[in-house]
Amino acid sequence: MIRRRLPSLFLLLALLPGAWFDDPRAELERLQRTLGSERAEWTRKEQEYRERITRLEEQLRDATARSLLREQEHLDFTRLLAAIAPDVLEAEISQRLDSADTAVEPAATGGGSAPQAAVLETERARRLERRRHEISLALGSLLVAERVEGLELLESGRVGDGWTGPVVFRVIDERGRPVGTLAADRLRLEGSRTGRSLTLVFEDGYERRGGARVPFAGTPEGVERGGVRRIVLARVDPRPWIEALGELFSAASLERIVDDGRWNLLLVQRALNRLLALDGSAGLYRLKTLEGIVEGVLCDVSIEELSRDGRTVRVLTADRLSISGGESSALLTLEDGVQLRDGRKLPFLEGRYRIFLPRADLAEWTRAGLPGLMPAADSPLALTPERGGGN
Repeated sequence: MIRRRLPSLFLLLALLPGAWFDDPRAELERLQRTLGSERAEWTRKEQEYRERITRLEEQLRDATARSLLREQEHLDFTRLLAAIAPDVLEAEISQRLDSADTAVEPAATGGGSAPQAAVLETERARRLERRRHEISLALGSLLVAERVEGLELLESGRVGDGWTGPVVFRVIDERGRPVGTLAADRLRLEGSRTGRSLTLVFEDGYERRGGARVPFAGTPEGVERGGVRRIVLARVDPRPWIEALGELFSAASLERIVDDGRWNLLLVQRALNRLLALDGSAGLYRLKTLEGIVEGVLCDVSIEELSRDGRTVRVLTADRLSISGGESSALLTLEDGVQLRDGRKLPFLEGRYRIFLPRADLAEWTRAGLPGLMPAADSPLALTPERGGGN
Protein backbone atom coordinates (compact mmCIF):
# COMPACT_ATOMS: atom_id res chain seq x y z
CA MET A 1 0.00 0.00 0.00
CA ILE A 2 2.79 2.46 0.91
CA ARG A 3 4.73 1.66 -2.28
CA ARG A 4 1.69 2.32 -4.45
CA ARG A 5 1.23 5.76 -2.85
CA LEU A 6 4.88 6.88 -2.99
CA PRO A 7 4.66 8.38 -6.53
CA SER A 8 1.61 10.43 -5.52
CA LEU A 9 3.39 11.68 -2.43
CA PHE A 10 6.45 12.71 -4.39
CA LEU A 11 4.25 14.44 -6.97
CA LEU A 12 2.55 16.48 -4.25
CA LEU A 13 5.92 17.42 -2.77
CA ALA A 14 7.15 18.45 -6.20
CA LEU A 15 4.19 20.78 -6.73
CA LEU A 16 4.66 22.49 -3.38
CA PRO A 17 6.39 25.87 -3.32
CA GLY A 18 10.12 25.52 -3.03
CA ALA A 19 10.14 21.92 -4.26
CA TRP A 20 13.64 20.57 -4.87
CA PHE A 21 12.79 18.77 -8.13
CA ASP A 22 13.72 20.57 -11.37
CA ASP A 23 11.32 18.39 -13.36
CA PRO A 24 8.59 16.78 -11.23
CA ARG A 25 7.27 14.60 -14.05
CA ALA A 26 10.74 13.27 -14.87
CA GLU A 27 11.32 12.51 -11.21
CA LEU A 28 7.95 10.76 -11.03
CA GLU A 29 8.79 8.62 -14.05
CA ARG A 30 12.14 7.74 -12.48
CA LEU A 31 10.46 6.70 -9.27
CA GLN A 32 7.93 4.62 -11.17
CA ARG A 33 10.73 2.86 -13.06
CA THR A 34 12.54 2.21 -9.76
CA LEU A 35 9.43 0.82 -8.13
CA GLY A 36 8.68 -1.27 -11.20
CA SER A 37 12.13 -2.81 -11.16
CA GLU A 38 11.88 -3.47 -7.41
CA ARG A 39 8.48 -5.06 -7.88
CA ALA A 40 9.83 -7.28 -10.62
CA GLU A 41 12.78 -8.27 -8.43
CA TRP A 42 10.52 -9.17 -5.50
CA THR A 43 8.24 -11.12 -7.82
CA ARG A 44 11.23 -13.05 -9.11
CA LYS A 45 12.44 -13.82 -5.59
CA GLU A 46 8.96 -14.88 -4.53
CA GLN A 47 8.82 -17.28 -7.47
CA GLU A 48 12.23 -18.67 -6.55
CA TYR A 49 11.10 -19.24 -2.96
CA ARG A 50 7.92 -20.95 -4.11
CA GLU A 51 9.90 -23.25 -6.39
CA ARG A 52 12.32 -24.01 -3.57
CA ILE A 53 9.45 -24.83 -1.19
CA THR A 54 7.99 -27.15 -3.83
CA ARG A 55 11.34 -28.93 -4.25
CA LEU A 56 11.78 -29.29 -0.48
CA GLU A 57 8.27 -30.68 -0.10
CA GLU A 58 8.99 -33.22 -2.84
CA GLN A 59 12.26 -34.19 -1.14
CA LEU A 60 10.43 -34.57 2.18
CA ARG A 61 7.81 -36.82 0.58
CA ASP A 62 10.54 -38.92 -1.04
CA ALA A 63 12.46 -39.18 2.24
CA THR A 64 9.29 -40.15 4.11
CA ALA A 65 8.48 -42.78 1.49
CA ARG A 66 12.00 -44.22 1.71
CA SER A 67 11.80 -44.24 5.51
CA LEU A 68 8.47 -46.07 5.45
CA LEU A 69 9.89 -48.54 2.93
CA ARG A 70 12.88 -49.27 5.17
CA GLU A 71 10.53 -49.55 8.11
CA GLN A 72 8.39 -52.06 6.21
CA GLU A 73 11.47 -54.06 5.22
CA HIS A 74 12.58 -54.15 8.86
CA LEU A 75 9.07 -55.19 9.87
CA ASP A 76 9.06 -58.03 7.34
CA PHE A 77 12.45 -59.17 8.61
CA THR A 78 11.20 -59.05 12.21
CA ARG A 79 8.16 -61.10 11.30
CA LEU A 80 10.40 -63.64 9.61
CA LEU A 81 12.50 -63.95 12.76
CA ALA A 82 9.40 -64.34 14.89
CA ALA A 83 8.02 -67.00 12.55
CA ILE A 84 11.13 -69.10 12.98
CA ALA A 85 10.20 -69.67 16.66
CA PRO A 86 13.64 -70.66 17.99
CA ASP A 87 12.25 -72.39 21.07
CA VAL A 88 10.16 -74.73 18.91
CA LEU A 89 13.07 -75.48 16.57
CA GLU A 90 15.38 -76.13 19.49
CA ALA A 91 12.93 -78.62 20.98
CA GLU A 92 12.49 -80.30 17.60
CA ILE A 93 16.26 -80.57 17.08
CA SER A 94 16.75 -82.02 20.55
CA GLN A 95 13.99 -84.52 19.89
CA ARG A 96 15.57 -85.62 16.62
CA LEU A 97 18.97 -86.00 18.28
CA ASP A 98 17.40 -88.13 20.99
CA SER A 99 15.68 -90.21 18.33
CA ALA A 100 18.98 -90.69 16.51
CA ASP A 101 20.69 -91.82 19.73
CA THR A 102 18.00 -94.43 20.43
CA ALA A 103 17.61 -95.61 16.84
CA VAL A 104 20.41 -98.19 17.21
CA GLU A 105 18.63 -99.78 20.17
CA PRO A 106 15.80 -102.29 19.71
CA ALA A 107 12.40 -100.62 19.65
CA ALA A 108 10.74 -101.42 22.94
CA THR A 109 7.84 -99.00 22.85
CA GLY A 110 6.31 -99.89 19.53
CA GLY A 111 8.07 -97.04 17.65
CA GLY A 112 5.22 -94.54 18.07
CA SER A 113 6.76 -92.10 20.59
CA ALA A 114 8.75 -89.96 18.14
CA PRO A 115 5.85 -89.25 15.74
CA GLN A 116 3.59 -88.54 18.70
CA ALA A 117 6.09 -86.05 20.17
CA ALA A 118 6.39 -84.35 16.80
CA VAL A 119 2.61 -83.96 16.64
CA LEU A 120 2.53 -82.50 20.16
CA GLU A 121 5.33 -80.08 19.32
CA THR A 122 3.56 -78.96 16.15
CA GLU A 123 0.37 -78.36 18.12
CA ARG A 124 2.32 -76.36 20.69
CA ALA A 125 3.81 -74.21 17.95
CA ARG A 126 0.35 -73.55 16.58
CA ARG A 127 -0.91 -72.50 20.01
CA LEU A 128 2.03 -70.14 20.44
CA GLU A 129 1.42 -68.58 17.03
CA ARG A 130 -2.29 -68.22 17.76
CA ARG A 131 -1.55 -66.59 21.10
CA ARG A 132 1.00 -64.28 19.48
CA HIS A 133 -1.69 -63.13 17.06
CA GLU A 134 -4.20 -62.62 19.90
CA ILE A 135 -1.71 -60.53 21.89
CA SER A 136 -0.96 -58.39 18.84
CA LEU A 137 -4.67 -57.69 18.30
CA ALA A 138 -5.33 -57.04 22.00
CA LEU A 139 -2.34 -54.71 22.41
CA GLY A 140 -3.27 -52.66 19.36
CA SER A 141 -6.93 -52.49 20.37
CA LEU A 142 -6.20 -51.40 23.95
CA LEU A 143 -3.88 -48.64 22.75
CA VAL A 144 -6.64 -47.36 20.47
CA ALA A 145 -9.26 -47.67 23.22
CA GLU A 146 -7.11 -45.56 25.57
CA ARG A 147 -6.52 -43.03 22.76
CA VAL A 148 -2.76 -43.47 22.77
CA GLU A 149 -2.54 -41.89 19.34
CA GLY A 150 1.19 -41.23 19.46
CA LEU A 151 2.03 -44.93 19.04
CA GLU A 152 0.87 -47.33 16.33
CA LEU A 153 1.72 -51.01 16.76
CA LEU A 154 3.40 -52.55 13.73
CA GLU A 155 4.82 -55.78 15.14
CA SER A 156 4.45 -57.47 18.54
CA GLY A 157 6.90 -60.34 18.08
CA ARG A 158 6.51 -63.61 19.99
CA VAL A 159 5.57 -64.21 23.61
CA GLY A 160 8.36 -64.86 26.09
CA ASP A 161 8.56 -65.17 29.86
CA GLY A 162 6.79 -62.00 30.99
CA TRP A 163 7.38 -60.11 27.74
CA THR A 164 6.74 -60.04 24.01
CA GLY A 165 9.17 -59.07 21.29
CA PRO A 166 10.77 -57.87 19.24
CA VAL A 167 8.26 -55.03 18.95
CA VAL A 168 8.06 -52.17 16.48
CA PHE A 169 5.85 -49.07 16.85
CA ARG A 170 5.34 -46.13 14.52
CA VAL A 171 5.63 -42.76 16.32
CA ILE A 172 2.90 -40.24 15.39
CA ASP A 173 3.05 -36.49 16.06
CA GLU A 174 0.24 -34.15 17.14
CA ARG A 175 -0.89 -33.68 13.53
CA GLY A 176 -1.18 -37.41 12.89
CA ARG A 177 1.98 -37.60 10.78
CA PRO A 178 4.50 -40.47 11.14
CA VAL A 179 7.75 -39.01 12.47
CA GLY A 180 9.75 -42.08 13.42
CA THR A 181 9.79 -45.58 14.83
CA LEU A 182 10.33 -47.11 18.25
CA ALA A 183 11.82 -50.60 18.31
CA ALA A 184 12.77 -52.85 21.22
CA ASP A 185 13.78 -56.44 21.79
CA ARG A 186 11.20 -56.82 24.56
CA LEU A 187 8.04 -55.10 25.78
CA ARG A 188 6.82 -55.63 29.34
CA LEU A 189 3.83 -54.12 31.13
CA GLU A 190 3.50 -52.75 34.65
CA GLY A 191 0.19 -51.81 36.22
CA SER A 192 -1.05 -50.11 39.37
CA ARG A 193 -4.61 -50.86 40.41
CA THR A 194 -4.53 -48.31 43.23
CA GLY A 195 -2.90 -45.58 41.16
CA ARG A 196 -4.90 -46.44 38.02
CA SER A 197 -1.90 -46.33 35.73
CA LEU A 198 -0.21 -48.55 33.19
CA THR A 199 3.43 -48.47 32.11
CA LEU A 200 4.88 -49.72 28.83
CA VAL A 201 8.45 -50.87 29.47
CA PHE A 202 10.62 -51.16 26.35
CA GLU A 203 13.94 -52.96 26.83
CA ASP A 204 17.04 -53.00 24.60
CA GLY A 205 15.90 -50.76 21.79
CA TYR A 206 16.09 -47.40 20.08
CA GLU A 207 14.00 -44.58 18.63
CA ARG A 208 14.56 -43.49 15.04
CA ARG A 209 13.79 -39.87 14.09
CA GLY A 210 14.81 -38.04 10.95
CA GLY A 211 17.08 -40.89 9.92
CA ALA A 212 19.00 -40.82 13.23
CA ARG A 213 18.90 -43.79 15.59
CA VAL A 214 18.83 -42.84 19.29
CA PRO A 215 19.30 -45.74 21.75
CA PHE A 216 17.29 -45.80 24.97
CA ALA A 217 18.68 -44.25 28.14
CA GLY A 218 21.26 -46.44 29.83
CA THR A 219 22.77 -47.79 26.62
CA PRO A 220 26.59 -48.10 26.71
CA GLU A 221 28.56 -45.72 24.49
CA GLY A 222 28.97 -46.97 20.93
CA VAL A 223 26.06 -49.44 21.10
CA GLU A 224 23.20 -48.84 18.65
CA ARG A 225 20.41 -50.33 20.77
CA GLY A 226 19.94 -51.01 24.46
CA GLY A 227 18.73 -49.44 27.69
CA VAL A 228 15.14 -49.02 28.85
CA ARG A 229 12.32 -46.68 27.81
CA ARG A 230 9.25 -46.39 30.05
CA ILE A 231 5.99 -44.77 28.93
CA VAL A 232 3.46 -44.19 31.71
CA LEU A 233 -0.23 -44.02 30.86
CA ALA A 234 -2.08 -42.29 33.69
CA ARG A 235 -5.81 -42.58 34.32
CA VAL A 236 -5.82 -46.07 32.86
CA ASP A 237 -7.50 -49.02 34.54
CA PRO A 238 -4.94 -51.84 34.22
CA ARG A 239 -7.50 -54.62 34.75
CA PRO A 240 -8.51 -55.01 31.06
CA TRP A 241 -4.81 -55.10 30.16
CA ILE A 242 -4.10 -57.75 32.79
CA GLU A 243 -7.01 -59.88 31.58
CA ALA A 244 -6.02 -59.67 27.91
CA LEU A 245 -2.22 -59.56 28.23
CA GLY A 246 -1.52 -61.40 31.47
CA GLU A 247 1.68 -62.96 30.09
CA LEU A 248 3.30 -59.51 29.82
CA PHE A 249 2.92 -58.73 33.55
CA SER A 250 4.91 -60.01 36.49
CA ALA A 251 3.48 -60.25 40.00
CA ALA A 252 6.00 -57.71 41.29
CA SER A 253 5.28 -55.25 38.49
CA LEU A 254 1.60 -54.97 39.34
CA GLU A 255 2.31 -53.04 42.54
CA ARG A 256 5.89 -51.75 42.43
CA ILE A 257 7.31 -49.62 45.24
CA VAL A 258 7.05 -45.90 44.42
CA ASP A 259 7.77 -44.38 47.84
CA ASP A 260 10.68 -44.80 50.25
CA GLY A 261 8.80 -43.27 53.20
CA ARG A 262 11.19 -40.35 53.78
CA TRP A 263 9.02 -37.45 52.61
CA ASN A 264 5.65 -35.99 53.52
CA LEU A 265 4.00 -36.12 50.10
CA LEU A 266 1.32 -33.54 50.93
CA LEU A 267 3.89 -30.98 52.12
CA VAL A 268 6.07 -31.57 49.05
CA GLN A 269 3.09 -31.10 46.74
CA ARG A 270 2.03 -27.87 48.48
CA ALA A 271 5.56 -26.44 48.49
CA LEU A 272 6.14 -27.16 44.81
CA ASN A 273 2.78 -25.69 43.78
CA ARG A 274 3.45 -22.54 45.82
CA LEU A 275 6.78 -22.02 44.03
CA LEU A 276 5.30 -22.79 40.62
CA ALA A 277 2.64 -20.14 41.20
CA LEU A 278 5.34 -17.50 41.80
CA ASP A 279 6.91 -17.94 38.34
CA GLY A 280 4.55 -17.80 35.38
CA SER A 281 7.19 -16.93 32.78
CA ALA A 282 7.10 -20.43 31.28
CA GLY A 283 3.36 -20.88 31.78
CA LEU A 284 1.22 -21.84 34.73
CA TYR A 285 1.78 -25.33 36.12
CA ARG A 286 0.37 -27.27 39.05
CA LEU A 287 1.38 -30.64 40.48
CA LYS A 288 -1.92 -32.49 40.65
CA THR A 289 -0.96 -36.00 41.78
CA LEU A 290 2.11 -37.44 43.49
CA GLU A 291 2.20 -41.14 44.37
CA GLY A 292 5.60 -41.26 46.05
CA ILE A 293 9.26 -40.22 46.23
CA VAL A 294 12.24 -42.56 45.88
CA GLU A 295 15.79 -41.25 46.46
CA GLY A 296 14.76 -37.64 45.82
CA VAL A 297 12.85 -38.38 42.60
CA LEU A 298 9.08 -37.83 42.49
CA CYS A 299 7.25 -40.92 41.18
CA ASP A 300 3.99 -41.39 39.28
CA VAL A 301 3.19 -37.69 38.92
CA SER A 302 0.76 -35.64 36.88
CA ILE A 303 1.23 -31.92 36.22
CA GLU A 304 -1.45 -29.65 34.81
CA GLU A 305 -0.58 -26.78 32.47
CA LEU A 306 -3.12 -24.01 32.95
CA SER A 307 -4.22 -21.05 30.87
CA ARG A 308 -4.38 -17.53 32.29
CA ASP A 309 -8.06 -18.00 33.14
CA GLY A 310 -7.37 -21.26 35.00
CA ARG A 311 -8.47 -23.75 32.34
CA THR A 312 -6.45 -26.95 31.88
CA VAL A 313 -4.49 -26.78 28.62
CA ARG A 314 -2.75 -30.14 28.93
CA VAL A 315 -1.83 -32.75 31.52
CA LEU A 316 1.67 -34.21 31.76
CA THR A 317 1.89 -37.63 33.40
CA ALA A 318 5.27 -39.23 34.04
CA ASP A 319 6.95 -42.11 35.78
CA ARG A 320 9.55 -39.78 37.31
CA LEU A 321 9.97 -36.06 37.99
CA SER A 322 13.38 -34.64 38.91
CA ILE A 323 13.92 -31.12 40.28
CA SER A 324 17.22 -29.38 39.60
CA GLY A 325 18.50 -25.82 39.38
CA GLY A 326 21.10 -23.54 37.88
CA GLU A 327 22.43 -20.18 39.06
CA SER A 328 19.12 -18.38 38.71
CA SER A 329 16.64 -20.90 37.34
CA ALA A 330 14.87 -24.15 38.08
CA LEU A 331 14.29 -27.14 35.83
CA LEU A 332 11.63 -29.83 36.09
CA THR A 333 12.45 -32.94 34.07
CA LEU A 334 9.66 -35.43 33.50
CA GLU A 335 10.72 -38.85 32.22
CA ASP A 336 8.86 -41.75 30.63
CA GLY A 337 5.40 -40.32 30.28
CA VAL A 338 2.78 -38.83 28.01
CA GLN A 339 1.05 -35.52 27.50
CA LEU A 340 -2.74 -35.54 27.47
CA ARG A 341 -4.36 -32.91 25.31
CA ASP A 342 -7.87 -32.91 23.86
CA GLY A 343 -8.27 -36.50 25.03
CA ARG A 344 -5.19 -37.70 23.13
CA LYS A 345 -2.13 -39.32 24.71
CA LEU A 346 1.22 -38.53 23.07
CA PRO A 347 4.45 -40.02 24.48
CA PHE A 348 7.29 -37.64 25.35
CA LEU A 349 9.81 -37.22 22.53
CA GLU A 350 12.90 -39.25 23.39
CA GLY A 351 11.27 -40.08 26.71
CA ARG A 352 11.64 -36.64 28.34
CA TYR A 353 9.68 -33.42 28.83
CA ARG A 354 11.40 -30.40 30.40
CA ILE A 355 9.82 -27.38 32.09
CA PHE A 356 12.38 -24.57 32.31
CA LEU A 357 11.64 -21.80 34.83
CA PRO A 358 14.09 -18.96 34.05
CA ARG A 359 12.79 -16.55 36.71
CA ALA A 360 12.70 -18.99 39.60
CA ASP A 361 14.51 -17.93 42.77
CA LEU A 362 16.74 -20.98 43.26
CA ALA A 363 17.67 -19.89 46.77
CA GLU A 364 14.01 -19.88 47.77
CA TRP A 365 13.46 -23.25 46.09
CA THR A 366 16.41 -24.68 48.03
CA ARG A 367 15.20 -23.20 51.33
CA ALA A 368 11.83 -24.82 50.72
CA GLY A 369 13.59 -28.19 51.01
CA LEU A 370 12.30 -29.81 47.83
CA PRO A 371 13.51 -33.30 46.88
CA GLY A 372 16.50 -33.11 44.58
CA LEU A 373 17.59 -29.77 46.06
CA MET A 374 17.95 -30.88 49.69
CA PRO A 375 18.38 -34.28 51.38
CA ALA A 376 15.36 -35.57 53.26
CA ALA A 377 17.33 -35.56 56.53
CA ASP A 378 17.75 -31.76 56.32
CA SER A 379 14.41 -30.84 54.74
CA PRO A 380 11.39 -29.37 56.54
CA LEU A 381 9.30 -31.49 54.16
CA ALA A 382 10.65 -34.79 55.50
CA LEU A 383 8.32 -37.34 57.04
CA THR A 384 8.50 -37.21 60.85
CA PRO A 385 6.30 -38.62 63.63
CA GLU A 386 4.67 -35.20 63.98
CA ARG A 387 3.90 -35.16 60.22
CA GLY A 388 2.54 -38.66 59.96
CA GLY A 389 5.76 -40.67 59.99
CA GLY A 390 6.31 -43.83 61.89
CA ASN A 391 9.75 -43.10 63.40
